[in-house]
Amino acid sequence: MSVFAGIYELTEASRYLYVTAPESSPHYSTFHRWVRSGLPLPEGSSIPTRDLTLTFEDLVSLRMIVTLRVAGFSLQHIRRVYQWLTEITGYRRPFALKDLWISQTEIFIEMEGLLSATRRGQYAMEFVKQWLSHLRRPLEDTIDLTFKKFDGKEVASSWTPYTYVVLDPLVQFGTPCIDGTRIPTKAIWSSFSGGDTLKAIARDYGVPLVKMESALEWERKIAGITR
Repeated sequence: MSVFAGIYELTEASRYLYVTAPESSPHYSTFHRWVRSGLPLPEGSSIPTRDLTLTFEDLVSLRMIVTLRVAGFSLQHIRRVYQWLTEITGYRRPFALKDLWISQTEIFIEMEGLLSATRRGQYAMEFVKQWLSHLRRPLEDTIDLTFKKFDGKEVASSWTPYTYVVLDPLVQFGTPCIDGTRIPTKAIWSSFSGGDTLKAIARDYGVPLVKMESALEWERKIAGITR
């Protein structure tokens, strides 16, 4: 397992994914079904619901699965690719790795050349890249992943799902925090809900008001999810 752990309940993870892509993110029950069927946790079917938690890499993997589903790939296709990538990379969460690409019909990984994961390792010509969409392209301009070397591989290490909001599994166990700080966005929401003005909260924490406003917008969107 990567050092980039993090701890998330499935309901919590589904809310984060929904906020980043409200028009395309599946219902919680769909995420639950994916996890129970082994995506992205091979052991997902054997864990009691009350004990079911996700790591940061699981969360990133679910985000990638949503991206692939929106791009038109079937769940069977995704599952086959996921299993093959697990075998070829030796990494249990291959969708948390860098260098995944997609075309309209195939999924690729760059490993000593561009390999088609859809075709179980068939090499693609280098010029094909110019027609591919990079899977790591954000769903929106404000969404991005960063990667760090771990065991010789580039592994997702933090996620910015919203402007100035970062999930870093090495900071506050991966809870959403204001960029560049260890301040959870839910702490801002709690103070604001308790009656403090945003300017006062920003002054107390020593954080620019624009970051506070974004943190509050993020939490307001999460609180507004009713499904």
